[in-house]
Amino acid sequence: MKEKGGAVYQLFLLALSIYVLIVVFFETFLITDPEVSLILQRIDLCICFVFLGDFFVNLYHANNKISYLKWGWIDLLSSIPLVDPFRWGRLARIVRILRFIRTIKSLKLLVSSIQASKFQSLTFVVILITFVAYTVCASLILELESSYEGGINTANEALWWAFLNIMNAKVSITQAQSTGGMVATVVLNKIGLLLFAYFNAMIIAWLIQKRVSINQNLDANNT
Repeated sequence: MKEKGGAVYQLFLLALSIYVLIVVFFETFLITDPEVSLILQRIDLCICFVFLGDFFVNLYHANNKISYLKWGWIDLLSSIPLVDPFRWGRLARIVRILRFIRTIKSLKLLVSSIQASKFQSLTFVVILITFVAYTVCASLILELESSYEGGINTANEALWWAFLNIMNAKVSITQAQSTGGMVATVVLNKIGLLLFAYFNAMIIAWLIQKRVSINQNLDANNT
C-alpha cells in the first residue's frame, strides 16, 4: 500500500503518532487532575482531524480502496477522538509509517529527500515545536497556577492563556505568579516570535519568487 505524501510528511505523521501515544500513556497512568486530562483531550481532538484528513486523502488516492482498507480501517478507528482503546491503535500507524520509510533504500536517500524539501521540512518542524510547547505549557500552567488566588483553574483558561502568550497578547491575560509559570510564559512568547519571523520569511520569499518570475516573463517577451 503506497502512502500519499513524501518522506518529510510521513516523518511528520510519525512524530505526531509518537507524541499522541506518549500523551495517552501519561493521561492513563500518571495524570490525576481531570482538567489537565481535558487539555490533553482537546489537543488530541485537533490531532485526530489531521489523522482523519490523512486517512481520507489516502483512501481517495488509493488505486485499490478495498486493499487500502485492510490496513486503513485501523487508521480510521485510531482517529476517533476520546476513545482510549482506539487511540492505542496508532501503534499500527507507527509501524506502517516506519515500513514506508524503510522503503527508502538508505539513510542517505532519506536525508536527501528531506534536504530537497527544505521549506516543507522547516514548516513541519515549526508546527511540531509550536504544538508540543503549547500542550506542555498549557498543562504546566494549570498545575502551577491553580493554587494561587485568581490563578488559572480550568482547562479552557489554560488553553486560552497559552494561546494569548503565543500571540504575545498583553491585554486581558492572567499573569503567571509562579516561577515555573513565568518560564512557561517566556517560552510561549519566544515561540510566538518564531512563528511571526517564520511567516514573515514565507511572505518575503513568496514575493521575491513572484518578482523573479515576472522579470523572467518580461525578459522572455522582450526577446
